[in-house]
Amino acid sequence: MEEKIGKDEKENYNMETLLTKSFSVLEEGKLIKAKVIKIGEEGVFVDVGYKSDGVIPIREFLNEKGEVNVSVGDEIEVVVDKIEDSEGLLMLSKYKADRLRNLDVLEKVYKNKDIVDGKIVKEVKGGYIVNVGVDGFLPNSQFVPEDVGGTQNAVGKIIPVKVIKFGSNKGDIILSHKLALKDRDKKIKKETWDSLKEGDVIKGVVKSITSYGAFIDVNGVTGLLHISDMSWGKVSHPAEILALDSEIEVKVIKIDREKKRVSFGLKQLVEDPWNKVEEKYPVGSVVKGKIVNIVNYGAFIKLEEGIEGLLHISDMSWTKKFKDPSEILAVGDSIEVKILNIDKENRKILFGLKQLENDPFINIEQKFNIGSKVVGVVTGYTASGILLELEGGIEGFLHKRDLSWTKKYGSLKGLFRKGEKLEVVVLNIDKLNRRINVGIKQLTPNPWELYIPEKYKVGNVVECKVVRLANFGVFVELEKDLEGFIHISELAEGPVSKVEDVVKVGDLKKAKVIKLDLDNRKISLSIKGM
Repeated sequence: MEEKIGKDEKENYNMETLLTKSFSVLEEGKLIKAKVIKIGEEGVFVDVGYKSDGVIPIREFLNEKGEVNVSVGDEIEVVVDKIEDSEGLLMLSKYKADRLRNLDVLEKVYKNKDIVDGKIVKEVKGGYIVNVGVDGFLPNSQFVPEDVGGTQNAVGKIIPVKVIKFGSNKGDIILSHKLALKDRDKKIKKETWDSLKEGDVIKGVVKSITSYGAFIDVNGVTGLLHISDMSWGKVSHPAEILALDSEIEVKVIKIDREKKRVSFGLKQLVEDPWNKVEEKYPVGSVVKGKIVNIVNYGAFIKLEEGIEGLLHISDMSWTKKFKDPSEILAVGDSIEVKILNIDKENRKILFGLKQLENDPFINIEQKFNIGSKVVGVVTGYTASGILLELEGGIEGFLHKRDLSWTKKYGSLKGLFRKGEKLEVVVLNIDKLNRRINVGIKQLTPNPWELYIPEKYKVGNVVECKVVRLANFGVFVELEKDLEGFIHISELAEGPVSKVEDVVKVGDLKKAKVIKLDLDNRKISLSIKGM
């Protein structure tokens, strides 16, 4: 009697049979069926009827949004990557299985000479990688950048291509964008330009001007004179050197008869000045140029037509710091500079202005002795000090802590006028920041060492004036620029809830010194019981 099998059991039976068959022919590189049994963080585990489960990297199941596009129970096709790894797992690949299927489809496309759409994935040496189900190589010679708005816009674009070479191995699929466009655009009529050849110097008429070039008409044939082929120097816009309907002489630099395009050149009529730039302008030489542009980081200087270089703001002065080069330079000015470096390959020259003079910091110790008195001119402020210009344009820095032995300063603005001269003492030379640290208080003896310990020793009674109130006490003036502090607990014999109940600003009081902190330069007093 035939045993009846339920629907679920039959499905399981079919799957088991399928997996058993897969097991019997299991070998590396083989395409087999698999059933998803678990989805982990690093990989997807599948059952193929083998003695151990298989695992596939999770990245092979992520869509463009990074979401996993498979579920437990799904049946998928995979390729055996490795029979067993060190942990006893069967290593599989869905990616390779997809590639095998896509290769079958692409082989038919190749044999039928069909056109397929491909996505430009990335630019590589000599061309582009284009995905047409599998990755193929599109040589530069087979790419028409104008069809996607130029090479700078190529990556990510969908383009029609033809398979011109097919093989199952990586790198054996060669694509052509050019041939696909040619086949697709059947309306374009074939034209012959037998009389036109590369290298010809001919006359033409400027028919239109765009931001990237100009279209030149030569006896009915229209070609592009790209902005990059107009001058060996920089051209911001073709309208700077060309005018509509004007006649110009150009050189034919490229002809593409299949695309019915011709490229003209204007700069090719003269020799590239960069060919002999190192001979004409050797590194270390002093040259004269014209300032043609100023930016926040420097100025561009033109030596001759087609040759420009940069004078960086850091190479303008040994001692002065500029926020904007226009503080000392102006467009159109002639200037002498020193050539610091030439990068012929990238067509760049680096100039120096400060290098025309000796670096004053080389022998700075001979001009500024530690402890000596010098005069500086106030040039500005920072949050922590005052900037001065010393002799020879050297920058001096006067920190707020070096203004007074006894007074503490908050904001410094308004303390001195810009341009005001100050006598200061050289404290140290900061070669790293290229400046000299100076002080004013060092012009006089330190009162904390000279007389304060004796005059304000604990137990002495002194006269003081209340200058500021605080919740926790009062600040008093003992003498010019010297303050003391009376805690709220030292204001009266009994408890004090509010300072203003006992004293007010301007009160003159007698107080006793109860603590003298020489290390922190603080004097604590008491008026309790006075």
